[in-house]
Amino acid sequence: MSPEERRRAERHEYDCLVLIAHGPDGFLGHIDNVSATGCRTTRPHDWALANDAEVRLYLMIDERHVFSAEARVVWVSNEYLGFEYLEPQPLPT
Repeated sequence: MSPEERRRAERHEYDCLVLIAHGPDGFLGHIDNVSATGCRTTRPHDWALANDAEVRLYLMIDERHVFSAEARVVWVSNEYLGFEYLEPQPLPT
């Protein structure tokens, strides 16, 4: 079964800056795509967290709007990270 077939929600292309917070540590990346159940981001060069680590994502929608969600790392590649939200989220607009 392909990753697309395992997804519980449709993905949408989306581009915004994201701060990935884990305790006192933070990592910057870019959202690549998003759904109600998770998102894919670029992998920060200093990434140091393992799968299943719980984080808070801060999506910088624009200069005045920030969207925040608790999430879990579900996969890591050389270029991207996959996150699953701990609770379903509305899609950013």
